[in-house]
Amino acid sequence: MDDQKEQDRIRRRAYEMWEREGGPEGRAEEFWEKAIASLEAEDSQGSGGGEAGEKTSAAAK
Repeated sequence: MDDQKEQDRIRRRAYEMWEREGGPEGRAEEFWEKAIASLEAEDSQGSGGGEAGEKTSAAAK
């Protein structure tokens, strides 16, 4: 995957997680790492990482 697209994907996931936790300040790195782990887990399960898959899995959590 293109580096910019991967960074955007991580950024979107981190932001979704940050919002769900109430937008706490000073924890950007924590959410970035959680987003990477979440996306890697999805990819290893064969979700394909498409945008629709991201929204589906985010809603399921």
